[in-house]
Amino acid sequence: MVTKRALSSLFVLALSSGMVVAQNAGLKIAHTTHSGPIKAAPTNLGQLLFSNLAPPPAAAYNDTTGYYVLGPTNSVGLSEQWIAVPFIPKRNAHVNLLQLAVQWISGTNTINVGLYSDNGGVVGSPLAVTSAPVTSTFGTCCQLVNASIASTAVTRGTQYWIVASSDDVNAPDFTGVFDASATEIIGADVSVTGWFSFTTLTPAAAAWGTIP
Repeated sequence: MVTKRALSSLFVLALSSGMVVAQNAGLKIAHTTHSGPIKAAPTNLGQLLFSNLAPPPAAAYNDTTGYYVLGPTNSVGLSEQWIAVPFIPKRNAHVNLLQLAVQWISGTNTINVGLYSDNGGVVGSPLAVTSAPVTSTFGTCCQLVNASIASTAVTRGTQYWIVASSDDVNAPDFTGVFDASATEIIGADVSVTGWFSFTTLTPAAAAWGTIP
């Protein structure tokens, strides 16, 4: 079911400048307030190949905002929505674990997690896909979805995508959020009135594996 839709219309592009551009202006963003203690996310899961998660003791990601990940019968009454974040490995490697800051709001707490190729700057074909439980609630911090995938070779300097999509067979009612990275900070000066900084909504994720 993962490949049944035209994926490129529903994903987020994180540009090299740090700015985030939504290919579909209808992308839906969720907001909430933080609750509970901040718990450290697991680390040392192999060779870190990519991450925009903040290192301890800081919160690993922003648990109060992000893009909805939605199955077709979600509880917020919006269209199905899948989200992906790109990364470029610095070395030839094999990816065997993906971490995503996806959190649950309602429905069956399962999503599909995949490593995808790139197709001219948008999401391409699935290279490895698995289902994974979503164990943390939106607004708490900072547990992650840890998804083991079949070991998949990636090439240095080539763009790939970490994808969170709904499992339309086993969890069509999933309603959740791919939370924003807490480290993606950029600067702006609008109308030449002075510089300010802000955090983008680049989804927070990591890829782990092995390096030959």
